[in-house]
Amino acid sequence: MRKKHKFFYSSHTNRSVMKAFDYYESVQKDLGDYFILSLEKCLASIDNNPEIFKIIHKNFRQAKVPKFPYIVLYRIIDTGIIIDNVFNTYRNPIKKIR
Repeated sequence: MRKKHKFFYSSHTNRSVMKAFDYYESVQKDLGDYFILSLEKCLASIDNNPEIFKIIHKNFRQAKVPKFPYIVLYRIIDTGIIIDNVFNTYRNPIKKIR
């Protein structure tokens, strides 16, 4: 399936995703892969209709990653979508917007 929008990822986002992947792989083999698939479903939902998700602060929106305690924090810009954070909801919510 072809993406509708261009996605931009922060280096922080990449670190958060790798940390979550490594954690879930250490808990159970292939659980990290399942996390990535769930994250991809969330990103596809954002791609299909980015404005459907609630604005939580200024122009930041968030979408829930299915089956995992994570949200994707993003902004819509003229040239695409910036993924600012993939945030573990067990953490302090003040830290999700950096």
